[in-house]
Amino acid sequence: MQLLAPPASGIQFPMHELEQVEAAIDAAQILITTLQSRKAVLTAALDQLTRPPTPALAVKSRTIGPGFLYQGTMHPQWQGIDIHTALLKRLWVDFPNAREAMASAVGVYGRTRAYVAKSREALFPGQPASFSQRHSRILVDDWYVDTNLNRERMRRILPAAVRAAGLRWGEDVRVYWRATRIE
Repeated sequence: MQLLAPPASGIQFPMHELEQVEAAIDAAQILITTLQSRKAVLTAALDQLTRPPTPALAVKSRTIGPGFLYQGTMHPQWQGIDIHTALLKRLWVDFPNAREAMASAVGVYGRTRAYVAKSREALFPGQPASFSQRHSRILVDDWYVDTNLNRERMRRILPAAVRAAGLRWGEDVRVYWRATRIE
C-alpha cells in the first residue's frame, strides 16, 4: 500500500475509498456478531442432543428392623419378645392414664391370663410362683408383662394396646418383626 502525502503537496486524497473501507469494516463486524450469536445457539442445541441421558433418581432404600417405629423414631430390638415388651413399656410410660384401658384391651385376647397385670400372680392364675417369675418381666412401676408368648399372639395384642392408648397402628406405630427393606 502506498502512503499518500498530505494534500498540501497537491495530491488528491481518495476520501471515497476510505468511506468504502469503513463501511466494509462496519458490515463485517455486524456479520461477525450475528454469526457468533447463531454459533452459540447451534452449540447449545448440539450439546443438548449429544448429552448422555441423566440416570433416573435412584430411590434410596434402607433396611430397618427388627424393632418398632414409634411416632417417627425407630427402636431396634433383637427378639420378638423384646419388641413386644419394649413397645408396651413405651406405651405405659407415655400414656399412664390409659394403662388400665390398655391392660383391658390386651386382656381380651387371653382365655386364662391377662398378658399385662399389676402382679405376677395375676398374669398366670393357678400357676406356681416359679412359673410366673420365669415368664414375666417388670413393665413399669407395679405393672408386669407376660413373656411366654408366640409371635402370632404378640401380633394381636400390640395393635389393641396401641389403639387403647389413642394411637394409630400402622401410622403412629409400626412393628418390624424381622429386617425389612423400605423405600
